[in-house]
Parts: sequence; structure tokens; C-alpha cells
Amino acid sequence: MRTNYFTILFLVLFSFGAFGQSIFRTACRGDISRLDSLLQHNDINSQDELGRSLLHWAVACRKPKAVDFLVDRGIKLNTEDTQGATPLFMAVRYNSPELLDKLIELQPNKDWIERYGPSLMERAILNKDLSIVKRLVEKGLNVNAVNKRGSSPLEIAQKTFVNEIVEWLVSVGADQSKVRNFNLKGPYMGQKAPGSTRAVFAPNFISIEEYEFGSVFNKAGTEFFYGVDVNGKPEIRYSKLVNNHWTQPVVVLSHERYGYNDPFLSPDENRLYFISQRALDGKGAPKKDHDIWYVERTKDGWSEPINAGKNINSKGNEYYISFTNDGTMYFSSNKSSVEGSDNTGQDIQYSKFINGQFQKSVALGKSVNTPAYEADVFVDPAEKYIIFCSTRSDGLGRGDLYISFKNNDGSWTESINMGETINTRHHELCPFVTADGKYLFYTSNEDIYWVSTQIIDELRKTAK
Repeated sequence: MRTNYFTILFLVLFSFGAFGQSIFRTACRGDISRLDSLLQHNDINSQDELGRSLLHWAVACRKPKAVDFLVDRGIKLNTEDTQGATPLFMAVRYNSPELLDKLIELQPNKDWIERYGPSLMERAILNKDLSIVKRLVEKGLNVNAVNKRGSSPLEIAQKTFVNEIVEWLVSVGADQSKVRNFNLKGPYMGQKAPGSTRAVFAPNFISIEEYEFGSVFNKAGTEFFYGVDVNGKPEIRYSKLVNNHWTQPVVVLSHERYGYNDPFLSPDENRLYFISQRALDGKGAPKKDHDIWYVERTKDGWSEPINAGKNINSKGNEYYISFTNDGTMYFSSNKSSVEGSDNTGQDIQYSKFINGQFQKSVALGKSVNTPAYEADVFVDPAEKYIIFCSTRSDGLGRGDLYISFKNNDGSWTESINMGETINTRHHELCPFVTADGKYLFYTSNEDIYWVSTQIIDELRKTAK
């Protein structure tokens, strides 16, 4: 559930999953004969559940003959999906320069430059693709044109550490004065408290053009860790409050081969936990499943990664981590399905921490775990409630946040969808409640949001 919305993996999973539709699969395969047959009974401009047209699919799957066929049949060139992405965007996202050139040549006028140019440039920079950046400038894009967030190409390249593109943009006249500097001060980075209406957290400083998720403050509110997807390989970044000013985010955990994400601090804050497909010896190819790992604070920073051990990790996927005050770890795992149990998908588990060791994990009951996907669990340190992500039939989008409260007898109430205050048609995941109990942080539509925890008190009244 960490995959970027626009990755090929998601396209493939979607096309062959329960929601896949034959005509869109056919466009992706480039089967012209079958596509021609299907169009006898389907609108050529039909769109899938995410608003993608047949041209989106043909471009994303790099099928030039299917693109030519669809164009010759009169398909709309610039249909926007639910994220506002056009086939032009797909050509940039999937590094298809020839298809990008073809689609640009087919544009009826130069309006595409102003309307779509900044988002195309943004995506090319996030892809670290200097060749596409150059191509877009050659096609007429202004090197100083700002995107919807108000960021110029040079600002985006600097924020995302793409030095090669920074240097090239400067060489062709990018204006350094258009790069904004954000000086964030005080508690919660000086952001205006969101109240009962959710808001993007620290826009253009933390929540930028990339896909950010899995955020956590330390108890004092002076350190902030979060995950960032960098072209399918996540890394963990960090900002610290120094002399009342927040430092520019830096990469604290990354690897050329392995992805690191879902950061969470241990109760004593001397360990930073995360998940990774890192090989157990730290040298081999990435594992096929995710394990939970941690690093320990040292006088020089952080130790080398340490695997959390067999009582936590299995042959399946272990995701996300949070802790109670006594050190009990809550996380999710699909080990039951891997081991042949009747349970399917990810389930919420917990493991007691006794005498310095995690005990064998135990799955929560049916009031929380279902045959659907349950993951990304945050447990209240006093163990009064848990918040987690699930994909259920009553959901509002690709993944919603649910909450369950602990009864006096130790059982958990039936989990409740947190509703439209929190959830949208997008994917909501990675919940975290600050140590002062005031704010719920979570990821939505590839940005980090925050909202007052008043919603938790309101939902508690309806719990059964």
C-alpha cells in the first residue's frame, strides 16, 4: 500500500485485479485487433474508475501502435484523470520521449504549455530525468514557470536534491530569485492549527511535490521524521528544531538498493523503527517481503540497521510500527495467510516487550481484523484506541482510516470508519497522534495532513 499512484505496478495490478476492465487491459497490451473489436460496443473516450482513458493506458504501457490507432480513431488527446493527469503526463512519468514528442506534435495549439507544462516539468524533475527536462524546454516550456504549489522548476530540483538538473536549469537562465526560502519557527513548524478541518502540513517544506507518508514527531515536538517515495524507493527524512528554527529536511536513512519507510520512535526514543526489504545480511538482493528494522541512537547519529527478530518478522510482510507506554509493539502482518491460515491479507498484530525481548505476536480479534486489508496501525500509548488503514466495502476511497476503542474488559469495539472529515476518494494511511494528544497526522493523496483529535472524542461516543 506504499506504491505511488502513478507507478507501473499499480497499473498492472489494477488492470488484472477485480476492477480491471477488458478494454483498458487491451489498450495496455497493444492488441489492435481486439481493441478495434471492443470499440464496436464501447465509447472510445470512456474512462476507468480513476478517470484514465484508453490513451492514458496505451501511453503508460508504451504501446506506440495502439497510440496511433486511438489517435486515428479520434480519441481526445488531453483527457484528465482524477488526479488531473493527461496522456502527456503519462509519457513523462514513464519516460517515453518518442510518445511525448508525438503527443506534443498532435496538440492543436500551444495552450498545452501553460496548462500542463508545469506539471510535466515537475514530474520530469521528480523522475530525475534531465533528458526529458531538456526536451520540455526545447518544446517551449518556460524554465521559470511555477506549478500549482507555486514552485519553480529550480525550487523543485533543489528541494528534491537533483543537483544535475539544478545546474542545468541555472545554465539556461533559471531565476534563483524565484526559489522561495521557508523559515519555519516554533511548535509544529509554526503552522496554523487545523481545527476540525484537515489541512496539509507544512506545505512546500515537508509536504512538497513528492509522495510523503509515515510522519512522526518526538514527544518534545523538536524532531520530525517522515518517509518519502523517490521513484519507488522510499527513504526517511528528518528536520529538527534548533534555536526555535526548523532545519531544512535532510535524508537520515536511505540506501542505494533498499527502501526504508514507516519511521516510528521507540517509547524511550533511543530507537528509530522502520520497515524495509533489506537483505538480512545487508548485502544481498532485496527480500521479497518487508521486515521491521530499527537503528539505535549513537553519539555520531544512528547505528547500522538491526532486524527486529523472528517474533516480529515472518515470511510475509510486516508494516508500520507503533508502541504503547510499556513497549508493546503494534504492527500489521500477512503472516497468517502466508502460513496457510484461513485469514487473508494484512492483519493487526501486537507483541509484548518483556525483559528486553519482543514476545511472539498475537493478532487482534474480528472486531478489528477482517478478510480485508488492515495495516498502518497507530496505538494510543495508553492503549485506549487504535487507528488503522483498511480497504473495505464501506470505504470512501482506495484506503480509509478506521478506529477501534478498548473496552474495560480488554476487548476492542467494532471498528468505525472515521468518515468524511478524515477520509476521501484517495488513499488515507499512516496515522499518528502527537504526544500532547492534540493532533492526528496522516497521509492523504500523497501529502501529509493534520487535524484536531476532536474527531476521536466524537467517534468514541458512537463506539459499540
